[in-house]
Parts: sequence; structure tokens; C-alpha cells
Amino acid sequence: MTISEAKRIRIIDYLQQLGHKPQYIKHGEYWYLSPLRQEKTPSFSVNDRLNVWYDFGEAAGGDLVELGKYLYQTENISEILSHIEVHARNPAVSRVFTAETDAPPVERLMKKVMVAPLRHNALLSYLRTRHIDTEVGQMFCCEVHYELRRRHYFGIAFGNMSGGYEVRNPYYKGCIERKDITLIRHQANQRQRHVCVFEGFMDFLSYLTMMRHENNEICIAYPADHIVMNSISNLGKTLMQLDEYKHIHCYLDNDLAGQKTVETIASLYEGRVTDESLRYSEYKDLNDCIRDKKR
Repeated sequence: MTISEAKRIRIIDYLQQLGHKPQYIKHGEYWYLSPLRQEKTPSFSVNDRLNVWYDFGEAAGGDLVELGKYLYQTENISEILSHIEVHARNPAVSRVFTAETDAPPVERLMKKVMVAPLRHNALLSYLRTRHIDTEVGQMFCCEVHYELRRRHYFGIAFGNMSGGYEVRNPYYKGCIERKDITLIRHQANQRQRHVCVFEGFMDFLSYLTMMRHENNEICIAYPADHIVMNSISNLGKTLMQLDEYKHIHCYLDNDLAGQKTVETIASLYEGRVTDESLRYSEYKDLNDCIRDKKR
């Protein structure tokens, strides 16, 4: 068995073959009691559409080969592939992806990518529909233009620490170049005692808009740095930045993934973490809160 063949095996079928059954299934996410340790509440998720896993207790994830490193306690790829091949012989373990038929990610097809200051009226109008102040958007975002299948498109771009961009418009949500977290200092070259953690940049922009409008029910009263994860899968990179902060304020989504992320951070930084999602418990996230869009 090759690495590419192993990566095409459906993870939820493989886990089933090992005796692991999901505790919940929600929006295409399968939640398990972690196969990597003993636990009472599920903290291990599998995205069946992407065929990837994430363990919030380990702050790690990836494809089936990466999972094999944890299941079989080895970095030896040949040994991992041998284990996978034994279990994959069962007809119930299906192959989900084939390289010949997989469409390439749309980002690979983008051409003539150009980044510019955020000025396009359609993008500023889109921010206003999300109830985000124009000045806030222009301060922290830019706009990206690109050609896709000979047609011109554009979107709001939010930079990360690896030089990549999270891109958003009313019809598209994705990332150009490398995926990474974003760290925004309250003061350049100076770390604050407090840090606020957000899942996505729209929540970050919503928070700053609320600050401008002096919303003390949602916002903390201390100067703080800000970390935007840009994806729950970036939890490991986020944890690497949190060690020096005395107070960690988590403004994550009010869903199972957000809850597990906060639990993971709190387990590592006991006594230093506040789950601020309680401030907007009637809403899924901060942007829904600022738009008064209740669950």
C-alpha cells in the first residue's frame, strides 16, 4: 500500500473497523470518544467530506496516515502503512477519493492574483451587511483580485502569519497561499497581559466594531492582543502563542467545536482562561451577535 492509497481510505469506515463508533453526527462532522486515550465526552472529530480528523485533546489532526502515527505509536511510515493495509482489507472499509477524479482546489486555478487596499464598493457594502464598520474593515483587511476560468473575481482578504490570505465574499470562503493564524498586537513589539482568541476574522472585525461602539457587555475592559485562528485546525499553532499571556479570553463559536477548543485551551492553561462565549450565548458567534441573528 502506498501513502496516496492510504489517504484515500474513508476514515470513519477505518475507525468503525477498529471498533470506534461516532457519538454524534452534526453538519458532516462525526464526533468520537478519542481513539487515542480514555475520555467521557467526545473530543475527536472527522470531517467526512474532506476525509480528515482532528483531536482537540492532542491539538493535532490530518489524514489517515497521520492518524496512524498516533494509533500505532510510530513515525515509521512503512509500519503505519502495513497496519492500515491489514484493516483496509475488510470490504466495509471504502476508498473515498481517487486522484484521477478529484477536482483540484479552486485556489490552484486562480491566476493573476493581485492584492490592493480595501476600497471596492461591493466589498465595503458586504461588510456593512455583516454590520462591520468600514473603518475597521479597511484597517485590518485588503482586497484581492484574481482570474478564475477566464473570469475576474474579487474578495475581502485578511492576512495571516505565513503571508497567506483568508478570502471572503458573499459567494466564496477560502484561503490563498498557506493557511495560518493571525496575531494582532495592541502595541507593536510589546506583548499585553491579555489576549482575545477568535475563530475567524469576521468575528474579530465584529469585536472591534463593538469596541468602537463601547459595547461593554461583549468586550473586555483591558488592552489586549488578538489571535485569529482562521480555522479550528490551527489550534496547535494558536497554543504556541498563548504561553506568555496571563489572561486568555476565548471568543469562539457556541457549538461543539468551539466548546472543545475552549476546553482544550483551558486544560493547558488552567486558571488563565475565560470562556467569553457566555456573553453571547443566544448566538452562534460574534458576527451573529452584532447582527442580532439568534440561533
